Formats: sequence, C-alpha cells, structure tokens
Amino acid sequence: TKTIKSVFMGGKMKIYIPTRGRISTQTTWQSIGDWGRQNACLVCPESEVSSHIHRGRNVLSRGDVTGINNVREFIMDHAIENRIEKIIMLDDDLIFGKRISSHGPSLRKTTEDDMYHLFERMYSLLNEFKHVGVSPRQMNDKHYPHVLKHGMRINAVHGLRPLDISKYEIRYNDVDLMEDYYMTLSLFAKGQPNAVIVDWTWDQRGGSGQKGGCSNYRTPELQEQASHKLAELFPDFVKVVEKETKTGWEGMKKRYDVRVQWKRAFKAGCPERSSN
Repeated sequence: TKTIKSVFMGGKMKIYIPTRGRISTQTTWQSIGDWGRQNACLVCPESEVSSHIHRGRNVLSRGDVTGINNVREFIMDHAIENRIEKIIMLDDDLIFGKRISSHGPSLRKTTEDDMYHLFERMYSLLNEFKHVGVSPRQMNDKHYPHVLKHGMRINAVHGLRPLDISKYEIRYNDVDLMEDYYMTLSLFAKGQPNAVIVDWTWDQRGGSGQKGGCSNYRTPELQEQASHKLAELFPDFVKVVEKETKTGWEGMKKRYDVRVQWKRAFKAGCPERSSN
C-alpha cells in the first residue's frame, strides 16, 4: 500500500471532477475519502474557484471553457501537458457501493476508507487497458459472480491514459453531447478493449438533470442533433430512438436518445479480446 500511494503521490495518477453550479453540493468530493480528496481537484469555472477554495477543496480553473465535452478535453489536455500517465475522471454527483461478499450480488454503501482500494484497482488495470470503468448501480446484480467485464459502456467513472489516447486523435469534443459514448466506441474501433469493474458500483445522488452541470445548456434540439451525429459516426452499432421518462432532464420528459450495441461494437473492434 505504501508503494502504491507513493507512486500516486509522485504524480503518475490524478483524479479530476468536472463541476459547475454545485458549490454547496459536492457529493463525489464527499464520497471519495481523505486520500481521494488529497489527489483530486474540482475542475470548475474561474468564477467558482474562490468559493471552492474557501470550503477547503482543491481546484483547477478551466477559465471560460464550457460544455462537458470541452471540459473533458480540457482535462485530457491538462494531463498530457503535465505528463500525467493515468487519470480518473468522475462526475460530481456520485456515491459508491461494493459487493458485500463473493457469495451473492448484494451491495453495501462504501465507507470513505474503502475508496482508496477502488482507485488502487483502477490504477492497476490501467497498466493493461487505456480505458477503465465501474458498473452503475442499476442492474448491477446481473453481473454476479463476475468482478470484471469487457466491452461495456463507460460513463460517470472514467479511468484513462491520456498520453496514449491522444495518439489515436480521438477527442471528447469531436461531438457536442454523449462524448463518453463517443470515446468508448472510438477506442473500440481502434482495437482498444476496456475493462469495467462490476463488483463495485456508482450511483447518482439527485438523479440526472439536477441543477448545475449539463442542465445549464442541454436542450432537446442539441440532444436530438447529438443523437443523430453519433448514429452517423457509428451506423452499425448506434440507433436513434425517442424516449419518454418520468425523471428526465428539465423540459425534456420526451427526448431523442440512442440505443448502442456495445457488445457488437466491442467484438467488431477487438475480436481477439472479445473471443477470450
């Protein structure tokens, strides 16, 4: 443990939490434990820097960069410029869980002390894979008894190797929305498999569309355009659909979205890995 911690502290891995408009509510910051907070920074607009610092949080100003696609790319560029080999990018509204035992799929809420072990595991997986994720809480029980899977979508929790990914000329801001889907599909297309931890989970506190974050600029029109764009880029694996939800984004109870055939895209791009 001391060795891994010293490597982390040596600057080879960093945690970034993009955030906007949520100064009083930083769920992820509170969830990741003391070690996580020491090695993390909130990536926020310049206008929010002093407020976060006043509350004892580490911050990285993104200046006037807006849009989560551009902010994610800002983070990637920052890591590349600073020669940070591995990063974890976390949404700002997350709580975490972990499987209680190997005898069933039941989960328990993590303690702050637990979180170091999740980061340690992601760090190790990033030795082999260029993109690593964690299972969402929803329908996590279907993954039991597995602890790791490949070819799944990754969102909310992103483990990445920015220096290596930059060689493929794939950028988060190549698209306006669904940039996380775009990144995963693009890396599959380049023959890069992922690894998703499924005996740990993330969940959103407050639900999608809460005040702040993407809700400041995401509109039905932009969502529709982005859905069609993703389908144009990956026509064999992405289909545009119209959805109606009870807890949708504000003003978007009915919206366009995409249905992605993740396993098919994975098998097409990474046949050697997917056949194992």
